[in-house]
Amino acid sequence: MWAGRAQSIMLSMFSDNLLRTLSQTRVDDARRDVRRHSEARGGPAPRGSLNRVSQDAPLTIRHASAADFPALERLAALDSRRIPSGELFVAEAEGRLLAATSLDTGAIIADPFEHTASVVELLRVHANTVRPEVPRAVEIGGREPVAALPKAA
Repeated sequence: MWAGRAQSIMLSMFSDNLLRTLSQTRVDDARRDVRRHSEARGGPAPRGSLNRVSQDAPLTIRHASAADFPALERLAALDSRRIPSGELFVAEAEGRLLAATSLDTGAIIADPFEHTASVVELLRVHANTVRPEVPRAVEIGGREPVAALPKAA
């Protein structure tokens, strides 16, 4: 009994260590890409370009596009998570993605180095307003439950 439990604990520890290492590698890759991009534009990356997003910066919530994939990978790596599946909404400020949510699953990724609690809440509210209502089972008389369709507005 103990051998099986110890083995499962060791496997979960291995997975955690592996995921942590992979996440750190992806963060390092993202930082290296930022440095390369800045150097290609004419010099080393200024330290000011790596600062936090201003609290007064306008926030844009929009559907994610294919062009957002590298930024979503970076965001997922920073948050040590996978990119959520399905249709995504992203929150962007000063040209940087701060958070993303899946309309299908409700999963969220966010930049842990930014103040994103209010941004995540806005994304949730926005996603809930456009997420289709799930049909619910309704019992009619003594019959089997049937799926009820949402009422037309």
